[in-house]
Amino acid sequence: MSKKLIITSIVFGSLLLIGIIIRTAFFTFVDNYEYAYEFNLSTGKIKSLVDKEGSPQHGYFTVVPFFRVIHTIDMRPMQVCINANSRVLNCKLVEFDPKGLETFIAWHGRGDYSGSQLEDIMTSYAYDPSNKTYPFMKIKKELKNEDFEYETEKEVSDTLKTIKDTLNVK
Repeated sequence: MSKKLIITSIVFGSLLLIGIIIRTAFFTFVDNYEYAYEFNLSTGKIKSLVDKEGSPQHGYFTVVPFFRVIHTIDMRPMQVCINANSRVLNCKLVEFDPKGLETFIAWHGRGDYSGSQLEDIMTSYAYDPSNKTYPFMKIKKELKNEDFEYETEKEVSDTLKTIKDTLNVK
């Protein structure tokens, strides 16, 4: 009984290990919020993975190791902010635009871009002092601190009068 259990465990473990190796070596998953592009290692060409209507493809893709690599870029809008002394001075809601993919790759290299790496890149372009527009970035909304309405002179004097009356100061 124990020999059968050991042999079954070894077979199951081996199949599981082979399955994991095949999955990682030959398949790539692209989530529904990611934009995928393929880099062909033999030709050096980059190709966007979109369907005939032009919308991004998602799901599993087969990959031939050493010939084809699939990279992704996070397409979700992200809030990039300028902070000073733990106070937010200005924020912008930005999103990657696939129309500028070639420019983005030429400037930053090919690879997977998501999370803080993409956020840092987008922040630097969103707050570029030259106010240029970049083909790979859409600024969806600018979130500035609202201008405060300052009290009028009458409101200030009424407030001071209330404070003086409370403290019995003349």
